[in-house]
Amino acid sequence: MMLRSIVLFLSLFLVVGCIDIRNQLVEWFTPTYEAQPAHAAVTVNLMPVFEGYPSITEIVFLPGSNDQFLGLQKGGVLRWFDLRSKKSGELLRLKVLTASEQGLLGFAFSPTYRSDGLVYIHYSVDVNGKKIGRISQWKASHPENIMLSRFSNERILIEVEQPYANHNGGHIEFGADGYLYIGFGDGGWRDDPHKNGQNPKTLLGTMLRIDPQNKKNSKANQSKPYSIPADNPRLGWLPEIYAIGLRNPWKFSFAPDGRLIVADVGQDTYEEISIVEKGKNYGWNIREGFHCFDPPENCSTAGLVDPVYEYTHDEGKSITGGYVYNGSLIPSLKGYYVFGDFVGGWIKAIRLPADGRQRVTESVDLGRWPILISTFGRSASGELYVADFGKGTIYQIIAQ
Repeated sequence: MMLRSIVLFLSLFLVVGCIDIRNQLVEWFTPTYEAQPAHAAVTVNLMPVFEGYPSITEIVFLPGSNDQFLGLQKGGVLRWFDLRSKKSGELLRLKVLTASEQGLLGFAFSPTYRSDGLVYIHYSVDVNGKKIGRISQWKASHPENIMLSRFSNERILIEVEQPYANHNGGHIEFGADGYLYIGFGDGGWRDDPHKNGQNPKTLLGTMLRIDPQNKKNSKANQSKPYSIPADNPRLGWLPEIYAIGLRNPWKFSFAPDGRLIVADVGQDTYEEISIVEKGKNYGWNIREGFHCFDPPENCSTAGLVDPVYEYTHDEGKSITGGYVYNGSLIPSLKGYYVFGDFVGGWIKAIRLPADGRQRVTESVDLGRWPILISTFGRSASGELYVADFGKGTIYQIIAQ
């Protein structure tokens, strides 16, 4: 019971900054054997492609590239990686807060990056003694050659005060609609004490959608350095909000059909995956997964949307969202949504329901490794990569 209590406490922290805690987690939760998939038709291995870059929080491939990607390190270093030359170099070093789940958290290329060189970064910063989650725009000096580039001309878009150092979310990504999606957690600590998950008047606990470049089909706002998509929800919420009721979305992505797939880290018992739609409420902290949380029984579910999949803390402790696999190296994995668990060290896959609402009850076990799975990356051709936060190894997921 003592060990379980310690584990439950540590599982609150998705990103573990302390090396000795990291090593203890590896010892507790990872076996010594290699991948042993439960589904004979889908088998994978992990092939190291880079080593020695600890605390990776994000992998983002350059638009159209299968060879070059950027890696974010929690302590504030943004690096380029080239798979052909096996080389890496530093692009940017930011002064960031690093307690608990703070740090350099998210990165996105503009849809028109090749012509305008614009990129977007989410990081944690101290502003006059306050913990701030900042989303800002930068410009690459050589968008045609990332290895020669430097990022400059920061333009701050959003700053959100974080009440605690955990549940900061982090991921940012452009949708096919050209708008920037931003996943913010509820701000911490336990139980959502500020009730941010169900408060549409705060940016915390939400999925945001903004237009950072002021397109014509957006509503201009002279008081903000971005505009609001004209079809954002009009429900009396803050205009930036696309959906509410999230606890700590740790990675989201868009399926080939355009659906937004969000992995939301749970608290006491359940981790969940949701297909997030405009104007919907995903339940935190009234519910955790499919179950009542506050109150623990007989909670009102009116207006709340179920996740499509959940797993318990008997399986894992902290979900890391991934991607729908659409590559060619693992044909048997085609069309599966691939995700992992930061503490459990395993990777699994599910088939997303066609209607977006049907509950998924089965998953495919792709294997378990002695790693802390902090993020996935996807190349232009749809091949998947995964990072070990602890040892700093980046792997390609390949067929066994």
